Amino acid sequence: MDDALRISLLTAIARSRSWIETILNDPTSDFRVLAISEKLAERHVRFLAPLAYLSPRIIDAIAEGRAPADLTITQLARSLPMSWAKQEEQLDIG
Repeated sequence: MDDALRISLLTAIARSRSWIETILNDPTSDFRVLAISEKLAERHVRFLAPLAYLSPRIIDAIAEGRAPADLTITQLARSLPMSWAKQEEQLDIG
């Protein structure tokens, strides 16, 4: 996995965690408000939000460059199971 892709993935994960934390801690915040403040489409924010619940083992694999070399943000965010074990199985990270 090249450094640019690794950084891009980790940045998307960090942003999604920040968004979810904001929503949980600020009752006036929601995806629409976040999208406006981030200058993004609300659909994009909603699409990336599940990355906040990504398995720590997957995050470690990305950070260490052990994740699949062709892994993309879209692949990661699309149809992400909520179970960490299923996420790891889906990406063959063990």
